[in-house]
Amino acid sequence: MFYAAVILISDLLILALNYFLRGGGLPALGQAALASFGGTVIVIAVDGLFAFLLRRLPGKWFAPGARLFRVGKKERTFLGKLGVKRWKNLVPELGCFTGFHKDRLGDPRDGERLGRFLLESNYGVVIHLENALCGLSLPLFPFLRPFSVWFPIFFVNFVLHLLPVAILRYNTPPLRLLYKRSGGEVED
Repeated sequence: MFYAAVILISDLLILALNYFLRGGGLPALGQAALASFGGTVIVIAVDGLFAFLLRRLPGKWFAPGARLFRVGKKERTFLGKLGVKRWKNLVPELGCFTGFHKDRLGDPRDGERLGRFLLESNYGVVIHLENALCGLSLPLFPFLRPFSVWFPIFFVNFVLHLLPVAILRYNTPPLRLLYKRSGGEVED
């Protein structure tokens, strides 16, 4: 619900900004609405397409114990200072798209589930980082070329994708520890 509200409010602000920049009137309202709402639909579609494609990459690249996805102490401290623990429940968990929900840990001794949890988290980090940058493709669409259209959509998309990355990275160290204790292999 939080994301839907942010997206709707952002679209309305982008619409208003572009309406006034285009000089007002009914034609300007139509153009601004097409750019604002159309841009949002396009960025969501591009995000979905790239998420679908990235999800097809080999699972071994996203292995639960892969060193690439390890979170250092400085990063964990930084994420703690951002207050991830306080706001992480406001960000929707969309495990429905992969068939694996990450909003509940389950049995902390179940190595198989912990391994899958880390695998899905690692995919999620890459997908959300890539999707955060998807908005840079918006100027490829002629009606989205004005900076006053594509940049605000890019910025909102960027921030909304960095939030799940922060959550996934924040949760990685305790998950890796539990996975290691359950007998899973983790590169340190």
